[in-house]
Amino acid sequence: MASALRTLDPELLAVAKTECNEEQSQREAMVATLQVWITKSPHLKAPTDEQLILAFLRRCRYSQEETKRRFDNYYSLRSVFPEVLGSRQVDEALLTQLQRGVHVIPARPVSPQGPRVIISPFRQIDPKKSSPREAFKLVFILLELLALECDNASISGLIWVVDARDVTMEQMMQYDPFLLKKAFALVDQCLPLRFVEIHMINMRREGQTIFNFVTKFLPSKLPFKFVVHKKSEDLYEHIPREAMTIEYGGTNGYQAEALDYWRQRLLDNKDYLARDAQYGTNEKLRVGLASAWSNGELNGMSGSFRKLELD
Repeated sequence: MASALRTLDPELLAVAKTECNEEQSQREAMVATLQVWITKSPHLKAPTDEQLILAFLRRCRYSQEETKRRFDNYYSLRSVFPEVLGSRQVDEALLTQLQRGVHVIPARPVSPQGPRVIISPFRQIDPKKSSPREAFKLVFILLELLALECDNASISGLIWVVDARDVTMEQMMQYDPFLLKKAFALVDQCLPLRFVEIHMINMRREGQTIFNFVTKFLPSKLPFKFVVHKKSEDLYEHIPREAMTIEYGGTNGYQAEALDYWRQRLLDNKDYLARDAQYGTNEKLRVGLASAWSNGELNGMSGSFRKLELD
């Protein structure tokens, strides 16, 4: 049967080799090996989609053991993070959340071989209409779809731009420590994509206290570049204007166009996401060491606190 893996253009192929240790001649064999491992792991019920497995391989620089660990983590975390990873139905609630502009993924990557960008305005998360859990649920669905369909994302990674303009205490206080800790564990140890940079823009001095409260629950050493900017213009010292939507002074299409595109992608993947509810792990059937999550690794508030300064 012919492989469903996409062919890369020469420039992106070169980045895949440098960043992900990818060799075109080995891709199919390594994906096939992992498909067999998934089907023969008694505790693991997970999809064997070639493109998803390839994203995990790229995230782990083609280390087979690291890929197995991360893939296993991704599906075993579901049992302790159901509020974000469970029940991924494409219903009116999810589509309404998207349409609010809680998360916007512009049409093009930073460059033909560069990362994809996600823009998340905090002010769109209205405490009276939604919650951070619903916003996290949506973004992790979008990230999985990016892993499935976007080679730039799985090879060059992601840049997350969080807009703190007009954020209120009521909005920020919804981000309870355990939600943040589990979301960070998902990004750091489970997700098949890597964040290369996270930028907080429009962070006013009065928001510093709230921001420090939220970030103190993250580890002191982060696996990505984290930069806080007082105004959005400072962002363009780090990424080109071509990466951002027109609303932010960029040239990467209008926000409404991006939302329409991802609304259609969600609808197109409705069945795929509905099937997702069956996936996870049965720890009683696991051979060997228990998963980190069932050992209670997410309990407690370990890790050092810190203060992030403004630019």
